[in-house]
Amino acid sequence: MEGLAFPAAPGTELRLPPPAASLLNTCSVVELRINGMLRDNEMSIGTLRPAAFTDDEKAQLLTDLLALKKTQIREFLLRHELLRSGTKEEIRGRIEEAIDSDDLSFSDVVSFLDEVIPWGKQHVYLYKGPQAPIGNWHQTEWVAKLLKKHRFGKYLNASLPLALPKKMKVSSVLHDSSRLRVTAIKRRDWWERNEEYDSATTTGEGDDVQLRAFVHRVTRSLVAFEWNLVANTAFLQISQLPTGFDYAEVAEEFFKLIADWLDVTTFAIVDLRPPIKKLHELEETGSGETRSHGINYRTPEGRHLEAKSASASDPLLGDTAIDTALSAVRQTGVSHSANSYWLSNHVADPVPNPLDSEMHVIIVGSKNRINFPTPNVEPTIRYVLSRIRHHST
Repeated sequence: MEGLAFPAAPGTELRLPPPAASLLNTCSVVELRINGMLRDNEMSIGTLRPAAFTDDEKAQLLTDLLALKKTQIREFLLRHELLRSGTKEEIRGRIEEAIDSDDLSFSDVVSFLDEVIPWGKQHVYLYKGPQAPIGNWHQTEWVAKLLKKHRFGKYLNASLPLALPKKMKVSSVLHDSSRLRVTAIKRRDWWERNEEYDSATTTGEGDDVQLRAFVHRVTRSLVAFEWNLVANTAFLQISQLPTGFDYAEVAEEFFKLIADWLDVTTFAIVDLRPPIKKLHELEETGSGETRSHGINYRTPEGRHLEAKSASASDPLLGDTAIDTALSAVRQTGVSHSANSYWLSNHVADPVPNPLDSEMHVIIVGSKNRINFPTPNVEPTIRYVLSRIRHHST
């Protein structure tokens, strides 16, 4: 059986059973919004009581909230009946006042972030499910016993609001007969070069000294693994991190966290090199789902042929010499990467195309990873992932 390798690395509406009785003393029942998949009349899940947030965590949570798209910020304000107009500074002050008066909580902020961040800028790995029978995984009672055995029972169909844990921690395990979704959170720190704070001085001996400034940055990193138990397929989402972070290492860190109760070595990574070739071929015939901005192939001898369009808004294909070269290398070479825009007017039966505009997607075939470099919404992410998976077979 093909195993999970590092580096390497949808659907129906999710309906959840009531929280386990053992959780009722530690949970408050809330309206369920799991990444937008459930509506107000669906089953509710529990919210576990979080540890007290520090002042730094509170500040970062508000910073993350106000870094979202304007439409998302307005949605948050609308849900909590707050005035939606004003500058970000005014909105921040308004939210802080609502928290101080107990009309809003930081757990509400965390809940909203956990709803929208999984569908924002991110990197995704696709997987094939285990070849062995998975019947037990359809049974919530069996899953509950498994999680309890490994001290994860409290997370089943419940959510723990986490801000910036220094070690990666599971925040929820959502399950029903058709799907398992595990989410984890971790604080990520890095230093970002900023010339604005550079300065110059001299030593006591008169030698010149150049001081180069780096600003300390913090982000709340979200990782989510979703296993479709009906199709027996899965994907891993990692919210976008600054340059320098290794997504394969983040994936490995997550899988080690849940390894005691979910054997991820039984999942096989989906090879993303074939979809690059297939999408290129379709585009050549005029029936493409994408408009290529850049394609990179590697020859059997290890040489690379890369072509880019004049700009992100221009098509790559259309120059006879470049088209011929790319087509020739595609026949014998290996796909390395594709930088494309998914088209909104393409019809891909039987799945309706939910895109209302072009969607930027980068397939890194050499690492079997998909990058969505711009914020999106759940239906569009799921649609594009399903199409890439379709072209991988």
